[in-house]
Order: sequence, then structure tokens, then C-alpha cells
Amino acid sequence: MIFKNTRGPESQSNLEKRLQSLEQQAEIALPGFDAQFFNQAGDLCVEVGESQRALNYYGRAIDAYLRAGRYNAAGAVCRKLIRISPGAVRTRCTLAWLSIGKGLLGDAEREVNEYVAAAVAAGQEDLARKQVRMMAEATRNEELRALLAEHLRDLDAPEVAERILAEDPGEDPDREEAEALWSRVLRAALMGPEDLRGED
Repeated sequence: MIFKNTRGPESQSNLEKRLQSLEQQAEIALPGFDAQFFNQAGDLCVEVGESQRALNYYGRAIDAYLRAGRYNAAGAVCRKLIRISPGAVRTRCTLAWLSIGKGLLGDAEREVNEYVAAAVAAGQEDLARKQVRMMAEATRNEELRALLAEHLRDLDAPEVAERILAEDPGEDPDREEAEALWSRVLRAALMGPEDLRGED
């Protein structure tokens, strides 16, 4: 869905003032509360047809919500962003990570499938291989690990897929392990392409 900006100079000036005000409020907000101002700025940009700017603001809101541990809010903004830009690869990856972290198997399978499809369509197979491998290492659910291994085979990483399938995922994590998992989920969800290129 692409929006066309048809506003005149006066309306554009008003938009810039409102966006600047929201930016200033985000700058002085407590950590985690800045996200709401980025989200509002994104909504404002959508209203006036500035879709590219909206995507930028929504991305900043998602990252801020993730850093604050507000995962449901981050997921809601991800879905809003995808309505504007269905091929948004990083956003689909974030949704996959959130579903894995919450242990929502049905959601995770769907989100992983949609993430991999978007990554392949965007020519990001190398980054997808790294993310999918990290996802497989982060979950103990055998069904999900099998799905991730299948994707790794399709992404031309059969050796990694076989290693994932051969490993014993172990028992369900205790509280300390669960917290460590969420830390990994958060780190992975916040990773951009440059961060991932440094991953082995």
C-alpha cells in the first residue's frame, strides 16, 4: 500500500512542526515511553501519505518497545508496519523472534515461513540463514526445530540443518534459562543487517 502526498506547503509546514514536537517529546521521555511518540509520528505520516517516513518512525517505535521489554506493543507496531510494507523483511523477522520467545508454536511457524519468504524475495538469503540458525538454536521445540531445519535446507545450508536435527534440544528451560532466552530474542530482534554480517 503506497500513499501519495498531496498536501500543500502550509500543510507540509504543519506536518513538520507536529513531527518535530513528537521527536522532542521522544527525546525527553523515559526509556520505553519514547516509543509511543515514534508510533504517533508514524501514524501521522500515514495519515498524510508519507509512507516511507512512517516506516522509519514505526521501526524506531518497534526498537524502543523491544528495548523496554514491551513485546506485545512491539508486535502490534510490527503488524501495522507490515500493512504498509508487506515485504518488510526485518519486521517479519522480529515477529518470528517474538513468537519463538513466547513459545507460540502456531504463530512462530507462520511468522518464520513469512519471514523466510520475504527474505528470499528480497535477495537476503545469507542473512536469513544466520537468523534461522539462531532461531533453531534458541528453541527447544522439536516441531519448530524441524521446520527451521527444513528452511535451512531450502536456504542451501543442509549441513547446519542436519546438525540442528541431530542435537538434543534438552528439557524445558528453568527460569534463569528462560530469561537468557529472552535476552537472546531481544538481541536478535534488534539486529540489523550490519549486525548479522558479523555473526558466524
